[in-house]
Amino acid sequence: MGTKSSEEIIQYWQQHVEAFKSSGLTREAYSKENGIRVYQLDYWRKKFLPSKRKPAIDSKNQWVPVKISNDPGEKSSSIDLWIGTVRVEIKPGFDPTLLTEIIRAVDTQC
Repeated sequence: MGTKSSEEIIQYWQQHVEAFKSSGLTREAYSKENGIRVYQLDYWRKKFLPSKRKPAIDSKNQWVPVKISNDPGEKSSSIDLWIGTVRVEIKPGFDPTLLTEIIRAVDTQC
């Protein structure tokens, strides 16, 4: 049996969540009948709930405009980068490679 892709895993659990909703069974009964664990069903049911908070942008991979000032009188000690609900503070002298790794890690969680 090969390793499933992220997309296949998501589809698998979407099917289970939808089947559970229409089954009329309790979480425990559905899980037992389908050979899955209740906590897994609960996790994915929660994951597929519509977000109560409207995202600032519609697309996951969309850029937002940033204003950069060249005024030497303006001080900027850091930049706040928001990825979903995660805030990353970027200070002068940051390591671009580390920032890239952080963004990739956070993106997989969001």
